[in-house]
Amino acid sequence: MPDTIDIADAKADDPEALRDALVEQFAHLADEVTALRTVVDGLPDAILEGRPEEGALSMKELYGAIARLDAEVRPAQIDRLLQEDTPALSPVDVEADVFEDGWNEQPMAAILDQVKAARRALAEHLRALPLGAWHRTATLQDETVSLFALVYRMTQDDFHRLRDLGYRLHGAHLSDRDEPLPT
Repeated sequence: MPDTIDIADAKADDPEALRDALVEQFAHLADEVTALRTVVDGLPDAILEGRPEEGALSMKELYGAIARLDAEVRPAQIDRLLQEDTPALSPVDVEADVFEDGWNEQPMAAILDQVKAARRALAEHLRALPLGAWHRTATLQDETVSLFALVYRMTQDDFHRLRDLGYRLHGAHLSDRDEPLPT
């Protein structure tokens, strides 16, 4: 594993290292899915498909949202940013579509495979881009963002989704004991 990169130094001294660090952080989700598979595969359908509150996505749907974003939405945004002179990107409400996509009917293993495949493909696409492409910009909600900023936002979005999944796993009663599971 590479040494930790000081972001402030990398901006000025080694922009390629900064880009590489961001792409590796983005790609890391595939490894996290692999690590979580042993836990998630054993969960009952009630936890995987249940909603913690009305209008919230199930665990399967949260993973499905990431798969859909990485397979369809994010590549299209990146391509527009790279190909158009002054692209205006619209914010995406993937949750609205995910409810209708039938993720709860799919086996969890298949969903996780889709997440990993989509993330790996998108990360490879990002790795292949020349450094100059990372300076291209688009408008997103009246704000100018570079490709770097856009990918950074994607990692933050994933972080929030995965944090929600972690909270659900932590809050789920996965044993018959009337005490919390060890952490």
